[in-house]
Amino acid sequence: MSLTYVIILMGLAAVAEASVLPQIRIGQGQPDLVFLLILSWAANNELEEGVNWAFIGGIAKDLLSAAPLGTSTLGYLLIVFGISGLGRQVYRMGLLLLIGLVIVGTLVQQLVTIVVLAIAGEPINLLQGIQQVILPTLLYNLIFIWPVYGFIRLIQNWLGTSVR
Repeated sequence: MSLTYVIILMGLAAVAEASVLPQIRIGQGQPDLVFLLILSWAANNELEEGVNWAFIGGIAKDLLSAAPLGTSTLGYLLIVFGISGLGRQVYRMGLLLLIGLVIVGTLVQQLVTIVVLAIAGEPINLLQGIQQVILPTLLYNLIFIWPVYGFIRLIQNWLGTSVR
């Protein structure tokens, strides 16, 4: 997919995540649309494509948040590299694998954010963060992965870019 389209899609997802999705929050958790798009694309495509999506999506998300620039990018890149390594071992994406990727990816992304914020000097209450942010975000991501993954698969099939 052209980088122009990736920039537009990730920009729109980051804007939606910063403006619309906070309206459906439970606690401080909300769906991570940028993460779900990146995971869905990287799960069935080459590493280079996933890295492009992770970098652009992470920067777009960080520009619209109070987190230090690069926080989301770091987490997303770790997830994409993990998916790529796993992709060499697995023939195709199944239901359980997708659920596992959402769970592990959400936890990695949230923990990276916590660590970066702690290093930046923000006071972190880990127990409250787990209850108010991580668990609701994980629940939302498990629900929203299905329409997002279906949308991305349609795009990949239409473009003929799917690898797995």
